[in-house]
Amino acid sequence: MIPLADLPLPDYTLVQWGAVGIAFLLAGVIKGAIGFGVPIVVISILTLVLPVKDAIALVVVPAFAGNLLMMREGGRVREILARFWPLLLAKALCLGLGAVILASVPTDAILLVLGVVVVTVSLLSERLPRLHLRPGQEKVAGALLGAVTGLLAGTTTIFGPPVIMYMTALRLDRATYVAAIGTLWSVTNVMMLIAFGATDTLTLPLFIASLPLAPILLAGYPLGRWVRRRVDDRAFRRLIMAGLLVSGARLIVVAVV
Repeated sequence: MIPLADLPLPDYTLVQWGAVGIAFLLAGVIKGAIGFGVPIVVISILTLVLPVKDAIALVVVPAFAGNLLMMREGGRVREILARFWPLLLAKALCLGLGAVILASVPTDAILLVLGVVVVTVSLLSERLPRLHLRPGQEKVAGALLGAVTGLLAGTTTIFGPPVIMYMTALRLDRATYVAAIGTLWSVTNVMMLIAFGATDTLTLPLFIASLPLAPILLAGYPLGRWVRRRVDDRAFRRLIMAGLLVSGARLIVVAVV
């Protein structure tokens, strides 16, 4: 067994490690309370204390662990893959491109994109357009959506809201919706692991550092469900979105000033 001191870990200070743990625990609480938010919450916090590319890379493995649990709960994996393959194929191609962009562009550009995405999600979280897609439109719309969200996932790891809007437009029943979320999110996480590893965004030290963050994230889920039973859901959601709005605005200011 390799001693902990000999593991190739990032050279973070104690304060930085503490912030990492708090960020993932808080993201788990928010996920358990309102059902989404892991990448956007973690990255919004960690960019205060870590390089932005480190913050993005650390999200992938813990988020994958949480999404695997959801995939197990939802089941119907083959059915979901067969139905949504155009979305996933387009996403795979464009996610790879996004990962190359992430690895090659300046930090300020990444911060600007992140800030715009975070602000947009916070403003539209309760105002997502209610669309309706006919069966004949599903695959074409899915492929277009896959391309857009692939770029978002590859550059920021944040891709959920547009996909949720798409699935809402399909009028999926609850069981299919849960199954689709679990499978599509898990497959996207696998794509990110491969793409970020290939572009050296997810280095070995960051990968090792992210492994113990998965149980920290998952520990927040039951705390979040406890909060949801005791706090007004709408007020709590608005509080979180207000915090994200401020965080996103900060990212934009840091990028352009």
